[in-house]
Amino acid sequence: MEIKDRIAEEFERRKGELLVFALLLGFGFFINRGVELKGLYMDDLYLWSCYGEQSFTEFVFPMGSSRFRFVFYLAAWLELFLLGNHITWMVPFNIVLNVLIAYTLYRIAMRMSKKRGLISLALAAAYLLSRFAYYQIGQFYGLMESLGLWAALGLFYCLYRYVNGRNSTAFLWGCLLYFLASFIHERYLVLFPVLLLALLLGTRQESGRASQDETLRGRSRLRGKRLKDQGRRELAKWVLFLITAGVLALILLIRFLTIGTLSPAGTGGTDVADTFELSEAVGHAWTQAAFVFGRNSGPDYLCLLPYEDSPSGIRRLILGTNLILAASVACFIAGMLRDRGRLLVHVKNSLLALSFIALCIGSSSVTIRVEMRWIYVVYAAALLFLAYMSRIMGRAGVLVFLYLAFLFPVETFYRGQWENLYFWPNQLRYNSLAEETIEKYGSGIYDKQVYIIGNGYELSDFTAETFLKVYDRKREETQTTLRFIDSDFDLKEITDDMVILSEDPANNAYQDVTDFLKTQRFNLAYGSYNDGWIDKHAKIVFLNGNSRRLVLSCYYPGIVTGDQVCEIKMNGRTLPKLVFTDNLMHYELEAAPYQMISLEFSCNFHVANAQETRGDEKMAMIVKIEAD
Repeated sequence: MEIKDRIAEEFERRKGELLVFALLLGFGFFINRGVELKGLYMDDLYLWSCYGEQSFTEFVFPMGSSRFRFVFYLAAWLELFLLGNHITWMVPFNIVLNVLIAYTLYRIAMRMSKKRGLISLALAAAYLLSRFAYYQIGQFYGLMESLGLWAALGLFYCLYRYVNGRNSTAFLWGCLLYFLASFIHERYLVLFPVLLLALLLGTRQESGRASQDETLRGRSRLRGKRLKDQGRRELAKWVLFLITAGVLALILLIRFLTIGTLSPAGTGGTDVADTFELSEAVGHAWTQAAFVFGRNSGPDYLCLLPYEDSPSGIRRLILGTNLILAASVACFIAGMLRDRGRLLVHVKNSLLALSFIALCIGSSSVTIRVEMRWIYVVYAAALLFLAYMSRIMGRAGVLVFLYLAFLFPVETFYRGQWENLYFWPNQLRYNSLAEETIEKYGSGIYDKQVYIIGNGYELSDFTAETFLKVYDRKREETQTTLRFIDSDFDLKEITDDMVILSEDPANNAYQDVTDFLKTQRFNLAYGSYNDGWIDKHAKIVFLNGNSRRLVLSCYYPGIVTGDQVCEIKMNGRTLPKLVFTDNLMHYELEAAPYQMISLEFSCNFHVANAQETRGDEKMAMIVKIEAD
């Protein structure tokens, strides 16, 4: 009973938090309904192939590659180990992970907003709703973006705590998160100045009392004692500076030893050192800032839909959010001026938040293009800053709800434009490829050969060789690959161990045309059967390939007396009679290529004492049609 009482007590204490998480979880699955990941391609497929073909050490610590992201690779290895071949589970996994990040944002917002629960919950929901979530939800590699964002937000909050209380433990946690974030994605290396800024801005706690934000964590004597104990063990700033410099030096040393350079790799196989241009970087930074305020720019495949091409109603809503934010900033500044006793604290916190946001923008502005997934961390940090603003705005904090009311239809609209993104049509195609192969045939697909008519979708040789291996649960060295043919006539015959797919560009999909082509090639009109048997009277209709001569192999299993005669008509024209002089007779036909052929058989014999009758008449012989 004691354990049950403890569980009940703990549940009672945390039921509010559990309710918040449940609400965010339900909202996360609701807004991402319809997003599917069934087939891997490009970076996702390559990462899976590395997992399947490399050892744990080789996968997690890829020595000599252009990127060394061992924290991400370790997380990816664990996810693949847990999910196995269940590719469709990746999207639910991504949603749950993003909800955990949203819940973390909620908890941080609660502290930064001085326990404004509804505002914090609304901001967490806004994070989940964001159009920037497309990559983190819809791609396996979204795990990298999610982990990097999560670590960066944790880093920001640790530095916020240090600035507001000189809590050296929080700062050390920030250093650890900086180290981890840098090996999730190297662009987070740029956050090093934020660590130095926090050291510069850090203010010692007043004697005998914790900072206001620490007090919000609980007022029990135990926690108060712990905070006081921590206060007596604070490290000097110069010690923390040396630790910070040491962390950066360690990161750079590891990078140099593992990839041979300190220059970060850019997008699309480029190197930042080779492609960086200051004017272009400034333009990218302005583009990212505009994205945060709802103004998309650039080509559709990178921005969903430019602001100028968006419906007038959406543009007015975006303008409304901008005006509300402007009013919120004005109220925030007015609140800061009224709270003169803590004006310097508010200025420091604002400088920390804005510097963090600016550096995150800068880190993803130095490459060749702007991708919206990089803006997600900036947007999340902006939401946290808005939470902090609400604590000072007083009753004007209601503007946050008004802002989110305007934002909801905007984000919902742009989420409906995800199909415009550069990778989305391809993902639909690979989802369809998975549906028409492994989903339709199951493990039986490995007993077949898959042919694709044409290659308008430009599948690479690597994709053709690797795509189906992902689903091989036995992890055997399967020989089933994707092969490309110009036409189904490249195949002399269509057998049961073949699957033939055709591209459907209008729907970014594939179609399984195996049965259709079989029927078109060989239509058993009447009196004929799939195993080649025909009755005394039978008709076969089929599509000829590129052959001008066909050979009928006719086998009669009875005793040949010379009286067994079969009359044959081709497309209504009577041909010379087939007279059996042996059990197996070959009959040649002249035929036009790529034309429908109709053959009618009328036999004066049947198999005597046959135990099987399939139609109204008795069976006569076995016919096989081959190209000469």
